[in-house]
Amino acid sequence: MKASSITKVYVVGFLFNVSFLSFAILIPVDALAHHFPVFLVGVLAAIPGILQLPLRIFSGPLVDRMGERWVLGVTFFLATIAGVVLTVGPLSLIPSLIAGQLCMGAARGLFWPAAQSQVSREPENRVRQLGLFTSFTKGGALVGTALAGGIAEEAGIRGGFAFAAALGFVALVIGATLPKTLAATRPSSLSAAISRLLPSVRQPFVIVNGLVAVLCALPQSLAQSFYPVSLLQLGLKSGSASLITALTSLGMIISGFFGDRALKRMGMRSVVTISALFIGLSLATTAVHQIAWDAAAIFVGGFFAGWLNVAFLTAVSSRSADGERGTNLGVTQAFFVMAFMGTPLFSGWLFGTAGRADTFLVEGVLSVIVAMLIVVLWRWQKERAPTGNPRQLVHF
Repeated sequence: MKASSITKVYVVGFLFNVSFLSFAILIPVDALAHHFPVFLVGVLAAIPGILQLPLRIFSGPLVDRMGERWVLGVTFFLATIAGVVLTVGPLSLIPSLIAGQLCMGAARGLFWPAAQSQVSREPENRVRQLGLFTSFTKGGALVGTALAGGIAEEAGIRGGFAFAAALGFVALVIGATLPKTLAATRPSSLSAAISRLLPSVRQPFVIVNGLVAVLCALPQSLAQSFYPVSLLQLGLKSGSASLITALTSLGMIISGFFGDRALKRMGMRSVVTISALFIGLSLATTAVHQIAWDAAAIFVGGFFAGWLNVAFLTAVSSRSADGERGTNLGVTQAFFVMAFMGTPLFSGWLFGTAGRADTFLVEGVLSVIVAMLIVVLWRWQKERAPTGNPRQLVHF
């Protein structure tokens, strides 16, 4: 793939992430402004998973059959519609919030396997390009998270959603110029592509890296749900809460630039183990009821989530043949979405029953348990050598 095409993927990834992270932050901010109960805030934050989970799975076969450009086009169209619904609709009504979240959830479900498959096509540059892709997308997340609260304060909630819609449209226009790339071994039909889902689910490396994706999802899910809620409860304004929450994305941006070096020098297993333990520590540290500690923990969680993101994407794409890469990425991402959807629901329940501190302590302990399970299952993975330039390969 030409360098210009890769750059376009980075750009649309950045724009899309600004759009949907702004959108994600504005949802709980608007819900709190209408004095909805905290549990309902958690429900609204989890609603995108209703479509995101099935579409994250089926987007893989769609990519393998239809190609990345087609799937990305649908993604950006849905992101535009999500913002439009909440710009022109009755904003104070819960149905409007639900409709917008469903559209954005569908867009998020389709985006990741398509974009990740496009970026990881070249074996010799795969790790570096996935690392840069992580940095660009999390750069968009940083901008979207940081700006959302300020836009809400200056232009109102409708202005914030209009901003998200405009960026989705720009991404749609740029995405239409991407080359049409179809694998020579692509499935003969969509049903044939879907039939590959079950064999993919049975792959040990897909399951283990799915658990890695679960850990990667935790800090990001909290950044889009209960990190800002927690900071608002400390008395911060929405703009300040957004800026501190954006440290998750800042950590992922920095780690994305160094992800390829970390993998090549330390190996996949060491990177995953170290990152998993630090994520557990960061979650437990967030239980401290102090803004400075929260900010540091949010940054650390984001940094090591970035390493995990590069790690599991590299592992899955490297071990997948052309025509199967989208499906394997989609199945692995299903683990991510389940964690992403379950975290705000679980956190909302814990907030109401155990309080803020115990919520983050429990989530820290659970993340360490998942990390231990990954370590136990590591050797169970089928050792299937990646293809490409040996100098660019990662020791698994």
